[in-house]
Amino acid sequence: MVGMMKVLSRIVMVLVFVLAANSLADDIVGTASNGATVILHDNGRWEYYQNNKKIRDIRESAIPEDAKFNVMVQYERPEQVRENLRLRMEAEYATEEEIVDAIRNAPKGGYVYFQVRTSQIKKGYPRKLKFFLYDGGKSPIYTKTVYDYEAVPSEQNGISNLLVVPVFGYPKSTALLARVEARDGMETLDIDIPVR
Repeated sequence: MVGMMKVLSRIVMVLVFVLAANSLADDIVGTASNGATVILHDNGRWEYYQNNKKIRDIRESAIPEDAKFNVMVQYERPEQVRENLRLRMEAEYATEEEIVDAIRNAPKGGYVYFQVRTSQIKKGYPRKLKFFLYDGGKSPIYTKTVYDYEAVPSEQNGISNLLVVPVFGYPKSTALLARVEARDGMETLDIDIPVR
């Protein structure tokens, strides 16, 4: 009876091992830029390799530098847009009529800038980013997909504009919602933009 129990326990252990091996078949073990061993899952998620699969290191310091990509959002209010437009056109010696026409055609809701540190844009490793802007509703008022290498240097040193979104109407809500999606929706960042 004891011998039969040992044989059964070995068969169960072998079956558990085979099932575990099959469940990891779609995962890839790789090495990050910092030399750490990581598991790349077929759903796009990654984690540091550890003996206990249920334990994940989610500390900020555990993320490899080349995996970090911090998108910032800046809002330029309509009154700032009009003031900056006036100053720029006055510096170019535009007539008052030209200035008034330009201000009349400026976006009524201002601009939303999606920005990133220029140092985070790596040549040869393009990131496809999808941008959304919501004004209180469930449907976005603006959507566009852009690659990070299309970023344009901004007036701030070391910051590049990934996308500049004109808000043509006055915002209906007190805060706009900016959403950035990477890797076809697998990574999502939501940022509230107070407009009043």
